[in-house]
Amino acid sequence: MNKVYAMVVEEFGKPLQYREFDMPVPEGGEVLVKIAASGICGSDVHVWKGEDKRSHLPMILGHEGIGYVDKVNAGRKDIFNYELEEGDLIVWNRGVSCKTCYNCLIKRKNYTCSSRWSYGFSKSINDYPYLNGSYSSHMLLTPETEIIRIVKVSDINPGEDYIPYASACCAGTTTACTFEQIRIDPSDNVVIQGPGPLGIYAVLFAKEAGAKNIIVIGGTKERLELCLEAGATHIINRNQTTLEERLERVLEYTDGRGGDIVLELAGTKEAVEEGIRYTATNGTYASAGIAVDVGEARINWFRDVVRKNATVKGVWVGDIKNTYQAIKMYEKNKELLTKMISHRIPLIEADRALQMMEQKKVIKAVLIP
Repeated sequence: MNKVYAMVVEEFGKPLQYREFDMPVPEGGEVLVKIAASGICGSDVHVWKGEDKRSHLPMILGHEGIGYVDKVNAGRKDIFNYELEEGDLIVWNRGVSCKTCYNCLIKRKNYTCSSRWSYGFSKSINDYPYLNGSYSSHMLLTPETEIIRIVKVSDINPGEDYIPYASACCAGTTTACTFEQIRIDPSDNVVIQGPGPLGIYAVLFAKEAGAKNIIVIGGTKERLELCLEAGATHIINRNQTTLEERLERVLEYTDGRGGDIVLELAGTKEAVEEGIRYTATNGTYASAGIAVDVGEARINWFRDVVRKNATVKGVWVGDIKNTYQAIKMYEKNKELLTKMISHRIPLIEADRALQMMEQKKVIKAVLIP
């Protein structure tokens, strides 16, 4: 029988192990995908270190996969009712929800479903569908998994670089979900905390929404410069400024008003404690960068929320609609977002890639089987 392989987390914080598996034969609506690339997300580092309590060992990381249909049975379709064919380039919803609970049916936010499980997070290699993370040569998608066909097999261009589509799977999706839940008026000032992949996508979405000023705060020079290229009007290097200096600059750039929209995309409680102070009267503070429990944040609730009549909003991941929105944003900004993929690393070197991500030595890294 043909074999597939994956890099498996057998102990938290320890080197990933190369393991081979029998190649599965899809049944019914299952789809076997040959992975083209897997983006490395900051969340992968949390899982690898054992900080995400959803995880069960041994497991395969990876929720930012794109790939080609390797095997599929007749009749399996994507969300637009296109019948899938072997060789189609696809992406899929990283989460699978019940679609029957209150949050799925009444609130219509299936990404908040209490029964939702996620590829690369929730299941071990002993749980169906077994090959359930994209740090692998192949994945098996369940019949319930929502799929988007990016390029039909007959339209595949051998000379085109499809790898950067991986950036839309998590960073783009979560950012699209964030902008779906906030409102930006043309006169609004947007402050973005965190110039990573989420922040870069946020600049693009804010620019498209017509924001007056887009201010990005972060500590990595290369990431900040890419945000400028994406359309940020101002950048502030937090490694070269104090908190009070950053607050003064935000007020200076916004005519003393502050951020009408402030986005936490940095993933720390310190960012929340600081960012809430940037928020303007009648502004919105939205947090989408924190993926694990980082403890309690200290906020002057009267000064920074009540007295400002401010809205504080949490954002948790996103759904297949948001992935589609992110794909469209990528397709409008291919040249820029291709630059965001700073490192392409062989899958067998996943340990090195995770360490580089943890140390922020990359803007965006992808693993190539």
